Amino acid sequence: MLLTAGQIGAALENASLYSKLNESYRSLEQAKQEIETYSKALQAEMEKGRKIQLDFLPSRLPQLAGWEIAPYFHPAREVSGDFYDAFLLPGNLVGLVIADVCDKGVGSALFMALFRSLIRVFSGQINLQGVSVPGSDTPDADSTGERLYQSLHAVSLTNEYIALEHGEEGLFATLFFGVLDPSSGRMAYVNGGHEPLIHFNKFGIAKRLKATGPVVGMMTEMQYKVEHIQLAPDDFLIGYTDGVTEALSPDKQLFSKKRFFSLLEKPAASASEQIEKIKADIYAHIGDAPQFDDITMIVLHRKPKY
Repeated sequence: MLLTAGQIGAALENASLYSKLNESYRSLEQAKQEIETYSKALQAEMEKGRKIQLDFLPSRLPQLAGWEIAPYFHPAREVSGDFYDAFLLPGNLVGLVIADVCDKGVGSALFMALFRSLIRVFSGQINLQGVSVPGSDTPDADSTGERLYQSLHAVSLTNEYIALEHGEEGLFATLFFGVLDPSSGRMAYVNGGHEPLIHFNKFGIAKRLKATGPVVGMMTEMQYKVEHIQLAPDDFLIGYTDGVTEALSPDKQLFSKKRFFSLLEKPAASASEQIEKIKADIYAHIGDAPQFDDITMIVLHRKPKY
């Protein structure tokens, strides 16, 4: 049977289309492999970032006679803008920090590291993971009260540095910085726009440590007032970020401050038990819903005297 010219033309055209289709499939497969390779490399870099960020959090918290400090940190992504810190200061004082850098992702994680480092440096920390910094101590300070105020000036200094050097990025942090005298239970603090810390005990919530100044790093020349609390034996202090109270259930219901505060009305026996009690209730609420925001807490407990 002889093929017509039209049939031959159609066959050639189909062959050409088939060849182009195969070429497109090959190009698509190559692009897919390149995307997968890039994705794996990006994931590996994010994992490195996660490990580096975890290294910025204290691996060992100060061990204080008569006190316990317990933290919890669970980022929603590989890296986070939340952080907590606890470190020794001159004069046998202890610095306690919880903060939340605005936004999410790599940028906020980098700023988290910067904020954490600046607070430590400006507050006069003289020991970093066992490495002493000669000449940083100020043994001639007139009183413990003076030392408390000197250390808390770190918030103003951090605000000025961030606002002046990095103001164009528009990143700032809500930040609480307290300085504790473990011998007396007295704490002086500055709250730069952060969620109020809660002072509570077996009688319920005693005080909410509300903001004493604006968020840190947004504008220069901001004023931060210093306030004080007295922690008695068996008193607790808890700091948290909004990822706790705004945790979402599968049906989009907030965990809520009301539910969170109800867990503080009857305190656990220790800081670590209190953290576990709250964690259990939060994750029961979240269920199989994706975690929306970073969840960070730190609990300070002055042990009872027996």
